[in-house]
Amino acid sequence: MTPEPTGPGPDDVAVVMCRGESRRFGAPKALAIVDGDPRPLLLRVAAGYRRGGVGLLLVVTTPALAPDCLGCLTDAALPPLAVATGPAGGGTARTLALAWTWLAAAGRRPARLWVQPVDLPHARRRTLMQLALVADANPGRIVRPTWGGQPGHPLVLPFALLTGLAPAAADAPGSWQDFYADEVAAGRAPAPVPVPVADPGVVLDHDEPAGPHPAGGKD
Repeated sequence: MTPEPTGPGPDDVAVVMCRGESRRFGAPKALAIVDGDPRPLLLRVAAGYRRGGVGLLLVVTTPALAPDCLGCLTDAALPPLAVATGPAGGGTARTLALAWTWLAAAGRRPARLWVQPVDLPHARRRTLMQLALVADANPGRIVRPTWGGQPGHPLVLPFALLTGLAPAAADAPGSWQDFYADEVAAGRAPAPVPVPVADPGVVLDHDEPAGPHPAGGKD
């Protein structure tokens, strides 16, 4: 009997996106301490993938931030860790293309990627379990949580699907959401599967220092 998914598994990679310039926040969000929690946002996000046995935690950041990102994760009991780097700024479509390039060069072919912005640390474990169940029932399609009709994170993205789109994504100037919507409209990719969840944490981000706010479905 096949066990039920418990969230990201050993054939999956969690991709933590922290390559942005954090202009509204005013400082690198990966290293920020907010909400009275003493852990940097990157560590909080990483800790959310600790259980369930995800195969790899891949942090996509800039060369300047990479040492500090590694430093804040070194002493934690976390999944296997790697860092991919690219220039600061630019859209999240390019961030996912960077993740694909690193994985392909490393000879890794994960089943799927769990795409996680570093400033959304609040998703609950049972939400990850729910997304895993829906992803297993919809192979080849992106699965995305929604709360109150608003798209959230993490995305569950089949690696094989990204493989076909990565070259175009590397040249896309904006968000993965906009890039992928164009691919769907052109018939080059299947529409995502929305998953309504009872978890506002999938949309609460730390785009500004004042506190978490609905992320507006950002990518």
